Amino acid sequence: MGLGFLATLNMHLLLFSYSPLINGIRLEMGLSNAQAGLLFSVCILTLMVLRVPWGMFCDRKGFRVTTGLALTLMGFFGLLRGFATDYGMFLASQFLLGAALSAIIPCLPKLVSAWFPKQKSGLATGVCMAGFPVGDVLGLSVTPYLSTLLGNWRQVFQLYGAWSLLLMVLWWKFAHENFEKTPEQTAYEYRSLRQDFAILFRTKEIWLLTGLYFCAAGCYDTALVWLAEILRSKGISPFMAATVGSMLPLGFFAASISVGTFSDRLGSRKPFVLILGLLSGPVIYLTGTIFGPALYVAAFLVGFCTVGVLTLTLAIPIELPKLSSHLSSALGLISSLGNASSFLLPIVVGQIKDATGAFSLAIFMLAVMGECMFALGLALRETGRNGGGNA
Repeated sequence: MGLGFLATLNMHLLLFSYSPLINGIRLEMGLSNAQAGLLFSVCILTLMVLRVPWGMFCDRKGFRVTTGLALTLMGFFGLLRGFATDYGMFLASQFLLGAALSAIIPCLPKLVSAWFPKQKSGLATGVCMAGFPVGDVLGLSVTPYLSTLLGNWRQVFQLYGAWSLLLMVLWWKFAHENFEKTPEQTAYEYRSLRQDFAILFRTKEIWLLTGLYFCAAGCYDTALVWLAEILRSKGISPFMAATVGSMLPLGFFAASISVGTFSDRLGSRKPFVLILGLLSGPVIYLTGTIFGPALYVAAFLVGFCTVGVLTLTLAIPIELPKLSSHLSSALGLISSLGNASSFLLPIVVGQIKDATGAFSLAIFMLAVMGECMFALGLALRETGRNGGGNA
C-alpha cells in the first residue's frame, strides 16, 4: 500500500510539476501559449486513450509487472524531458510520459483486491488515492523553489526523473503479488478483446460509475484550474485566491483517507455517494459566489465531496463479482471516459467567460454537475457488506 501511495504521488508530481515551469520553458524554446498548453494537454489525451489497453494488460499480467513497467517508462521519459533540445522532442517526451502515467489508475483496484479484504477496500483505495493530492502540492509548491535552487527547469525535470527511477527500483525489489490464476482468470486470457468489451459494455454499473467519475473528476479538476481566476474576478487578492485554492487538494487528501475508512466501517457505499453528491452542488456554487472566511470552508468541501465520490467510484468495482476478472479493464474504461470531463470542462468554462464576460453561468453549470452525482447515486445498488456485495 505504501508503494501504491508513492506511485500515485509520483504520477501527479510528474504531471503537475510542468505548470510552475511553463513560462520558463515557453520563453527558452520560443513557444506560443498554445504550444505551451499543448505540452500539458497531450499528457491528458494519452491518459484518456491508453487506460483501457493498460487495464487489459494488467488483468492478464498482474499489477506488479504492469505498474513496474509503467514506473520504468515514467522514470525514463520524465528524465528525458530535462534533455529536450527542441519543441518536437519535448512534445514526444510528454506524449510518452502520459502513456506511462495512464497505467496507474487501472492498476489500483488490482493492487487493493490482491492484498486487502473487500471490507477494507475503501481504506486501502483511499490511502493510495492520497498520493494524488500530495503530488499536486509538491509539484505546484516545491517545483518553483527547486527551479531557483538548481538554476533551470531542465535540472528540476532531471531530478524528478531520477527520483522516478529510484521508485522503479524500489517497486521491482519490494512489490510482490500473490497472483494465482483462477478458472475465471484463465478463461479471461483466452477471450478476445471484442468479448471483453462486450462484457464491460453490458454491465450497468460500469456506466453509472463512469458518470460519477465524469462529474467528480470534472468538477474537481475544473475548480483546480479556474478557481483562482474566478476569485480574482470577484476582487479577491491573488494571495488570498491562491490560499483558498490550496483548500481543494487539502479536501482531496482528507476525503481520500476518511471517506473510504468510514464507508468500510459502516459496510455501505451508496449513502456516502448520495450525501457527498447532494452537498457538492451547493458548496461549488458557494465557492464561486461568497466572500469571507466561509470561502475557505466551501473550497475545502468542494475537494472533500468530489474526491470522496471519486474514491468510492474506484472502490466499488472491487465488490462487483461480475468484474472480478475485469477489474483493471473496468477501471481503465471508467477513468478513460470519465476523464473526458477533465479535458473538456476547463475549455468550456473559458469559452463561457469569453462569451459572457463573467463566470456566473460556469459556476452554475459545475454546481448542476455536482448534483448529477446525487442522481447517479440513486440508481446505484449497494455493494458494501450491508448490501451483500451482489450488485
